[in-house]
Amino acid sequence: MIRLLADLLLIGMAALLPWWLVLLSAAVLFFVFEKYVEFMLIALFSDLLYGAPLPRFFDFQFVLSLGAVFLSVLFTFVKKRMRV
Repeated sequence: MIRLLADLLLIGMAALLPWWLVLLSAAVLFFVFEKYVEFMLIALFSDLLYGAPLPRFFDFQFVLSLGAVFLSVLFTFVKKRMRV
């Protein structure tokens, strides 16, 4: 139930707040819950909602989603090292 509320809150944040604040909140939730992969879906939602092709990324639209996948791998590695 708490995880569902956290997901709904993060979806609301993705619709209303800047991307960096949502990403910071998702990073905190990643360490709170056992396997928190929902933030990759929320990043995809945010990219579909607000994403625009950026010339500096070769007109790639899903920059936040790619960053979320990268952070997921990084946080998984860090979480295993911390033994949390």
